[in-house]
Amino acid sequence: MFLIEGSDGIKILTDPYSEKTGYSIPEVNADIVTVSHHHYDHDNVGRIDGSPEVIESAGRFVIGSIIIEGIPSYHDEVKGKKRGENIIFKFILDQLVIAHMGDYGQSITEEQLAMLKDIDILLIPVGGTYTIDSEQAAEIVQRIKSKIVVPMHYKTKDCVIKVDTVEPFLRKMPVIKQKESSVRLSASEIPDETEVWVMDYIQ
Repeated sequence: MFLIEGSDGIKILTDPYSEKTGYSIPEVNADIVTVSHHHYDHDNVGRIDGSPEVIESAGRFVIGSIIIEGIPSYHDEVKGKKRGENIIFKFILDQLVIAHMGDYGQSITEEQLAMLKDIDILLIPVGGTYTIDSEQAAEIVQRIKSKIVVPMHYKTKDCVIKVDTVEPFLRKMPVIKQKESSVRLSASEIPDETEVWVMDYIQ
């Protein structure tokens, strides 16, 4: 779950999780909630304060100054036969383009690459089992060429889901930076070369 707040104060929350994951849920409110797919660790919308607009389908959505594009994909390598469909969400705000890949589980297609060619920040699963693994994630990172990569959906000391840790993915990446759970970023601060940001999480 990531909270993205624009300069105009609009808050977007991605894939709110359940306590069944092992993580506690912080008090959080949002104007917009995106749901990549309906599994318990990604669609706990009822736990979010306020009356957010929920986006859970592919398509193009314009809310205030924010553009959101939902890109169809699959949760597995057999066109959703194992775990269903998944939506990649692309957010355009404050001259930044951010992509959240949800529980992406397939080989990337040329059509998806075309939709993601201008990404500044890529939030990508790396833990395997239910999504792409570290090797597949590294290949996608190399093809998309976003300047900031934030790995997600991997094993931590609190996570009870049986996925791999982030280390196998990091071993494939050139520039790694540790970040706190919250960062402030403007378009002028985007690095020239790809950096992997390993973000802390709120416990």
